[in-house]
Amino acid sequence: MRSRLTAPAASQLATLLMVFLSATSLAATTAYVKTTEQLDLTRIRLLIIAPSALQEPLRHRVMRHFAQAGLPLPESDSSQEPSPALLTLTLNPRTVEHTCPGKVLYAPSLELTELVTAPRTGAVYQDTTWVFSSEPDVLEAVTAQHLDEDLDRLVTQFITDYHAANRAPPPQGPHSSPLPSNAAPSHQDRRLGDLRTIRVSVLAGPWSSTLKAAMVRQLASEGIASPSNVADSDIVDLSLELIQSPLGDQCPGYVLYERGLYLVEQTQVARRPEVRIWSDTWSQHSLQIVPPRSRQELEADQAELVRTFLSSHHAR
Repeated sequence: MRSRLTAPAASQLATLLMVFLSATSLAATTAYVKTTEQLDLTRIRLLIIAPSALQEPLRHRVMRHFAQAGLPLPESDSSQEPSPALLTLTLNPRTVEHTCPGKVLYAPSLELTELVTAPRTGAVYQDTTWVFSSEPDVLEAVTAQHLDEDLDRLVTQFITDYHAANRAPPPQGPHSSPLPSNAAPSHQDRRLGDLRTIRVSVLAGPWSSTLKAAMVRQLASEGIASPSNVADSDIVDLSLELIQSPLGDQCPGYVLYERGLYLVEQTQVARRPEVRIWSDTWSQHSLQIVPPRSRQELEADQAELVRTFLSSHHAR
C-alpha cells in the first residue's frame, strides 16, 4: 500500500516537506511530525520485512536506536498481545531475474500504521499515519552494510519527528487520548460513501490530458461529476498514476511502471481526532518492470482501474 498523507494531489504524498527545527539542530522533521504526538511507543508492534537471515540483527539495531534515544522499545511482531499500531521497516531487495538478470528492485521505507477515521463516511480502518521512504530503484546488489545505513536513516528520522512532537508535556483536556483498543475496522468499500463530485488528477507523462478527459467521461457516465473549477480543499480527489521511469543501463529496454488509482481525502488519526492527514480511502496499485507502455496500453489500464473503482462504489 502506498499511502498519501500530506496533500490532496496523490503524486505529492511521497515528497517530504522538510522543516528545520532550529539553528542548533542537525536533523529536520518531516511533514508528518504531528502524527507522532502523544504516540504510545509501548503499544506499537515492530515488523521487519527483510531477508530472513538479517531480520533479527536488523531488529536489534532498531531497538538500539530507540534505547540510545531514551525511548520505550516497541514490541516484537512475534508478541501475542494485540497491538493497535504497527511500525513496519521494509528493507527487502527483490530479485527481478526475468526482466533484469542479476539485478534487484529495492525500495526502503519505514511506515507507521494505525486506526484512522474518514469524517465524510464515518469509516474506521488501519492506514498509514507516518512514512519515510526512498523511490524504488533497480540496483546491482544491496549489501548488509547498505541495509544498515538505510535502517539508520529511516529510524533516525522517525525518532527525530517523535522527539520534536513530544518535547512539551502532553496537554490536559478532552483532546488527549491514548491509542484506541482494537476497534473493528470498516470494510474498504464502506469508505467510498456517496460520491457525487470528485476532483480528478492524472500523472501519465505526455498523455495526462488525454487520459484525464477519458476518465472524466467514464465517471460522468456513472453520475459522478468532475468539474474543472473545483477549489474546495475538503473535496475528494481521484488520482490516476501511470508513471514510467526509464531504467537505463540497469535494465535496457524496460521501464519501472507505477500503475495506480487513489481516492484521496482528509482523515483523522483515531487517537488524536484533531490531527488530520491526507490519505487513501480507496486504492489499487502495482509496481512492475515492463517494456515501455504505449498510449493504447495506458488507455486500457486507465479504463480498467476506473471500472474497478466504479464496481467497488456500486457494491458498497
